[in-house]
Amino acid sequence: MFGKAAQQFEKYLQIEKERNLQMLEISRILKVDFTFSEEETIKNAEEQFSKYIERKTIERMEEMLREM
Repeated sequence: MFGKAAQQFEKYLQIEKERNLQMLEISRILKVDFTFSEEETIKNAEEQFSKYIERKTIERMEEMLREM
């Protein structure tokens, strides 16, 4: 369970890092900094992971209630 959760968090963190690279490219073109700090990148990944956990918890609870 936790191994899969760690993999899922890494997935969201990778997405946020790629997003930041895209923002860096936009920043270079427009000459305005739109990038995120490392702390902001991690926070964004944590928020997405939290939404994922909430969604999965609701799905599992609904499954359990249907089985009762």
